[in-house]
Amino acid sequence: MASQYEHLFEDLGTKKPFGAIQTWSATETLLGLLIVLVTYLVLVVKFLPAIMKNRPAYKLNNLLLFYNAFQVLFSAYLVFIYTRYILRYNVITTRCPKDQDLQEVINEIYPYFIAKHLDLLDTVFFVFRKKDNQITFLHLYHHTTMVGWTWFHLMYHPTDHFVVVGMLNSFVHVLMYAYYGISALGPKYAKYVWWKKHLTKVQLVQFILVVSHLHYQQKLTPCPLPNAFHYYCMALIYSFFALFMNFYIRSYQSRNKKNAINSN
Repeated sequence: MASQYEHLFEDLGTKKPFGAIQTWSATETLLGLLIVLVTYLVLVVKFLPAIMKNRPAYKLNNLLLFYNAFQVLFSAYLVFIYTRYILRYNVITTRCPKDQDLQEVINEIYPYFIAKHLDLLDTVFFVFRKKDNQITFLHLYHHTTMVGWTWFHLMYHPTDHFVVVGMLNSFVHVLMYAYYGISALGPKYAKYVWWKKHLTKVQLVQFILVVSHLHYQQKLTPCPLPNAFHYYCMALIYSFFALFMNFYIRSYQSRNKKNAINSN
């Protein structure tokens, strides 16, 4: 079935109604997104590293404790509102919200949109702490593409198709920022983050669940996403899975083999 919103992708130069809701055109969305991402990348790759080059690393312990605690609470709030939505409308939503219903959906997308931008502060803190080894291709790719996804989702094609995605991702972020927060307390608390390596496993399971959900959501809904947007989202998740799997193998499997050889 062709998407009832397919016409939204035909004219990329004008602002178009989404039901009774005004959305941005693709051109406007791309311009706004480009400004955010270029600013972010210039700051964390060029400008801030240049400032920190001849300065000692900042510890930022108190700031990190506050930031990570806030992120845990905010992510838990997102888990709550998206779980509530799922309980109301099922894991595979078959409603096609319009008008006021769509505005209510948009109101619940906004917190997730904000959360993905707050996540960019991770990189800023890495730069100030001179944790350059943490600013990898995977780190920058994941942060920038997630911001891009939320821009296209909210500004260009608001829909409730990604509620389960938001819930799963926010749950993972509860665990992730809890780990960061405990680690920020200092070495004496290291024994409480023994589950660090399992966090990547949880992320990999998340990607499998997300891909499965997006596939069946697109297949079973009476108002599917335009194919271009659907395959864009699926491609991102596949790329995340490949990159995180590579990270897991390099970080843990290779280390386990090395430890086994050294113990013989």
